[in-house]
Amino acid sequence: MTEQKAAPDEQVFSLTLMSNFVHQVVNPLNAVCGTLDNIVKGDVPQGSIKQRIAASRGQIEYCVELIRNLAFLAEYTRDPVLYRERHHGKITVIPQVLIQAALFFQETARKKKMKIHMVDRDTQYKIKADPDLLRQVFINLFDNGVKYAHQSSDITVRTHIQKKSGDLLIEVINQSDPIPKELWDKIFEAGFRGENAQKLIASGTGLGLYICRLILSVYDGSISYAATRSNESIFTIRLPRAYV
Repeated sequence: MTEQKAAPDEQVFSLTLMSNFVHQVVNPLNAVCGTLDNIVKGDVPQGSIKQRIAASRGQIEYCVELIRNLAFLAEYTRDPVLYRERHHGKITVIPQVLIQAALFFQETARKKKMKIHMVDRDTQYKIKADPDLLRQVFINLFDNGVKYAHQSSDITVRTHIQKKSGDLLIEVINQSDPIPKELWDKIFEAGFRGENAQKLIASGTGLGLYICRLILSVYDGSISYAATRSNESIFTIRLPRAYV
C-alpha cells in the first residue's frame, strides 16, 4: 500500500500554525481573567465596571470566532463537496451581517480612535449564502483592519451591484502600509503573514484571509487585494447573483 501524502489544505494544521492559533485564543482569555479578578478584588472603579465587562465580553466573542475559524477549516477540508451541499440554499442580507461583524470590534477600534464606516447602510442586498459563514468573512477582514490599519483612521465599507455582471461588490478599505504588489495574491495563502504584519504583531495564525477566500469559494465568490498610492488597502469581495 502506497503512503498518501497530505493534501495542501491539510498541511494547514502544522504545529506552528496550531501554536499561533492557541496563542491568539489564550491571550484574550487571560486578559478577561485579569479583568474579572480586578473587579472581584474591588480594584476597578465602580463607574468603569460596566465598560470593563463589555470589553471582556467582546474579547470572549472574538475567541469564539477564532475557534469557529478552525472548526470551519476542519469541516471543510474533510469533505469540501459535502460542506458546499450543506450550506447552500440560505439567504444573507447585506449590510445586516456587515453590521453584526463590525459590532465585535467596537471597543478595540475605539481604543485606536478608529471607526468602521458603511457608506450605504440602507440598501438591502440579498445573496444565496449562509449568513454565519459570510459574517465570518467580514469578522476576519475587520479584525485584519483594526490590527494593521493606521491609528485614528476609518475602515470604510462600500457596496453596490455591478450592472454588467449582476455581482455584488463589497469593498473594505483601510489606511495602512501597502503590501508589495508581488504579494497581493500570496496574502490569501494558508499561514502567510507579511513582513509589515509581523512587525506590528509578532504572532498570528495566518489563517484569516485564507479562510475568507475559502468561504467565498463555497458560493462561487472571490476576494482580491489592491493598494493605492495614497496608502489605501482595498479588499474587494465579489459575490454572484445578488438582488435587492
